[in-house]
Amino acid sequence: MLTMAKTIFVASLSSDGETLLSLISAAGPSAKASSSILSSWNPSSLTPCSWQGITCSPQSRVISLSLPNTFLNLSSLPSQLSSLSSLQLLNLSSTNISGSIPPSFGLFSHLRLLDLSSNSLSGPIPQEIGQLSSLQFLYLNSNKLSGRMPPQLANLTLLQVFCLQDNLFNGSIPSQVGSLVSLLEFRVGGNPYLTGEIPTQLGLLTNLTTFGAAETGISGEIPPTFGNLINLQTFSLYDTEVFGSIPPELGLCSELRNLYLHMNKLTGSIPPQLGTLQKLTSLLLWGNALSGAIPAELSNCSSLVVLDASANDLSGEIPGDLGKLGVLEQLHLSDNSLTGSIPWQLSNCTSLTALQLDKNQLSGAIPWQVGDLKYLQSFFLWGNSVSGAIPSSFGNCTGLYALDLSRNKLTGSIPEEIFSLKKLSKLLLLGNSLSGELPRSVAYCESLVRLRLGENQLSGQIPKEIGQLQNLVFLDLYMNHFSGVLPLEIANITVLELLDVHNNHITGEIPSQLGELVNLEQLDLSRNRFTGEIPWSFGNFSYLNKLILNNNLLTGAIPRSIQNLQKLTLLDLNCNNLSGPIPLEIGFVTSLTISLDLSSNGFTGELPETMSSLTQLQSLDLSHNLLYGRIKVLGSLTSLASLNISYNNFSGPIPVTPFFRTLSSNSYLQNPSLCDSTDGYSCSPKIDRRNGLKSAKTIALISVILASVTIIVIASWAIVMRNHRNVMEKSSGALATSSRAEDFSYPWTFIPFQKLNFTIGNILDCLKDENVIGKGCSGVVYKADMPNGQLIAVKKLWKTKQDEDPVDSFAAEIQILGHIRHRNIVKLLGYASNRSVKLLLYNYISNGNLQQLLQGNRNLDWETSAVEPQVGDGLHIVEWVKKKMGSFEQAVSILDAKLQGLPDQMVQEMLQTLGIAMFCVNSSPAERPTMKNVVALLMEVKSPPEEWGKTSQPLMKQSSNQS
Repeated sequence: MLTMAKTIFVASLSSDGETLLSLISAAGPSAKASSSILSSWNPSSLTPCSWQGITCSPQSRVISLSLPNTFLNLSSLPSQLSSLSSLQLLNLSSTNISGSIPPSFGLFSHLRLLDLSSNSLSGPIPQEIGQLSSLQFLYLNSNKLSGRMPPQLANLTLLQVFCLQDNLFNGSIPSQVGSLVSLLEFRVGGNPYLTGEIPTQLGLLTNLTTFGAAETGISGEIPPTFGNLINLQTFSLYDTEVFGSIPPELGLCSELRNLYLHMNKLTGSIPPQLGTLQKLTSLLLWGNALSGAIPAELSNCSSLVVLDASANDLSGEIPGDLGKLGVLEQLHLSDNSLTGSIPWQLSNCTSLTALQLDKNQLSGAIPWQVGDLKYLQSFFLWGNSVSGAIPSSFGNCTGLYALDLSRNKLTGSIPEEIFSLKKLSKLLLLGNSLSGELPRSVAYCESLVRLRLGENQLSGQIPKEIGQLQNLVFLDLYMNHFSGVLPLEIANITVLELLDVHNNHITGEIPSQLGELVNLEQLDLSRNRFTGEIPWSFGNFSYLNKLILNNNLLTGAIPRSIQNLQKLTLLDLNCNNLSGPIPLEIGFVTSLTISLDLSSNGFTGELPETMSSLTQLQSLDLSHNLLYGRIKVLGSLTSLASLNISYNNFSGPIPVTPFFRTLSSNSYLQNPSLCDSTDGYSCSPKIDRRNGLKSAKTIALISVILASVTIIVIASWAIVMRNHRNVMEKSSGALATSSRAEDFSYPWTFIPFQKLNFTIGNILDCLKDENVIGKGCSGVVYKADMPNGQLIAVKKLWKTKQDEDPVDSFAAEIQILGHIRHRNIVKLLGYASNRSVKLLLYNYISNGNLQQLLQGNRNLDWETSAVEPQVGDGLHIVEWVKKKMGSFEQAVSILDAKLQGLPDQMVQEMLQTLGIAMFCVNSSPAERPTMKNVVALLMEVKSPPEEWGKTSQPLMKQSSNQS
């Protein structure tokens, strides 16, 4: 009887509790152990109402399950949860859930809030979610949901918040959403595959306060019906495909605070009706194609804090009425076509922290009233035609940290008051006509990080007080009229990374103390009047990548300490009085990749054998010296694109390499003992560069003889090949009719990577000269038309040298491209080979880029661009570029004409990048850099945004939570 009583009175957990335990079961024991919340879920409880994260009704039914930021680590949501029939709130945000949303969730008939945001859910939204008739808040943002937004969501008539941003939805916004008249927030931004136009029906959502559809593929025009959204506070539609004009009806959205329309394709003018938006705080219109004048009516937006209309096509003058914007903090109008002078009324915007007017056509003087902007932090005016003096009133802008007035027509001296600014870190005055001396008061501006005064008419001595700027990283004084000695106190600026004083009148010896600048990356002392020797202490520059000392009066030898410069990519010592042998240590600087120029000095002796290690070097100039001996070592420099050894006394055979075969005699002038060679070891008896050919008659005679012999050889060879082909066809059923039938006669291995409806014979039939579409250092590419109508591209690898592994390039390309699937890399269909020939088969891309066939790394081909006569001189692009890179002037012509007018140093950066590209098309696969090395080289080509007057960055895009 006692046992029976125990059985009767034992209580069990309620059904809601059992359902909740299924959540723990799905999560696993580790989730419970790691969560203090889940550890409170006691299975022996009568109800789950005391469990953390659970709220119950008076009837002990679970009405709220809220576990945000709890590590559940679920691979799927348990469908059993739908049995919580009284559930009103379900919050599982940021709980590390994957899988799909169960359709059974549509059974939560009382659910008012569903939050599954910030997980890894995938798949579509079940249309059953449209059955949640009580739902008011839907948060499915920040997942991996895809598919179309189900139109059934329009049945959620009580819905107030609709957040689906940051997913992978496609299709368009359902027009039925316009019936959700209770909606306050509509956010679908951050769905890059969302397309179509914005439904005009959304203009019916008159309660809407937030509309976000930024960073999507939405196109079309902004519906004028949005003017009906009288409660709208945030309209976020940036970084889309939207075009057309800004509807003036937006001026009716009287509650609007934030209007984000940047990075679109909007045209037309800025509607003056926007001036009626009294509550507008942020107006971002940058990165469109807006034109016309800036409407003065914007001055009526009395709450405006940020106005960014940069990077458009705006014209006309800056309205002086903008000075009425008393709370304006940021005004960005850069990169337009604005004219006229800077209105002095802007000084009334006393809250202004950022004023960016660069890259326009502004003229006149900088108003002295700029000093009234006490809170100004950055003022960018570079790239205009502003004239007159720099106002000394800048000294009153005590919060200023960045002042860029470069590329204008400013005159006069640099006001000493500027150097009293305690927060100024960047002062850029490049490319003006400033004169006078650099004031010694520069020492007071200890916060300076960048001081860039190049391309002016500054004179006098460089003040030694500049050495007190302990935070200075960039010091640019180039192309001025500075004279006297270079102050040794500069060595005190231990954080200095760039020192450029080229094109001045500086005299005396280079201070050896400069070797203490151990963080220096670029040093340019060229085109001055420095005397004495190159300091031994320069060997301390372990981070230096460019050392430019050309056109001075330097004497002595290159210090052997140069071997320590293991990051040096460019060394230019030309036009000095240096002497002695080229030190063997220079061959240890294997980082030399861009240029080594020792020309126009007095170097003597033979080339050190260690120079053979400079296998990445692009340009070498040893001309106008007293060097002698053989040049065999230069044959090892397989990356060379430019070479000049003229006016020396070199002797012996010229190396027999692909690069040397392309060189003209201008590279060897006045080296009478140099000779051509067929083997690279001995001089050819036929042609001697010392005497050359005796006359034009001799040239003509030899040309005729060579042509005749060539014709006879070709004719005989063709006959032999024809006979041989006939024999092969009869004996083995030859597969090819090409003139290279001998190569094709061996047994073939044909490995397709997918089902192909053609044979090796069909391929070989197409390998004819008339089908050649490109040539590169490692092969030739043919266009092949298969009998089934399929077009493919066939790459036939050149035969390799005896000392190279004949399968390296072939195997590497198969291994990598055979496994890569990427839209920018053409698909490898298969390969074929025999004892003599190796073929790679690709998809043929009509009107595509031939170099896609040859993308890859090191042993893969990086080059082909096709045999096109318009490239110039009948050369394919690699050889054409190599030829052009023989001099700076020719190399610049490679660049787009629009780029050639940029500052000289910026052009140098582009040419360095081009040089890196040339490493990747080295004729020897083994010498091509790995991608890791390419990245490292590119990182050496640094160009800070403000360094060359680059476009100042507009206001950063708003975070995704504003989508």
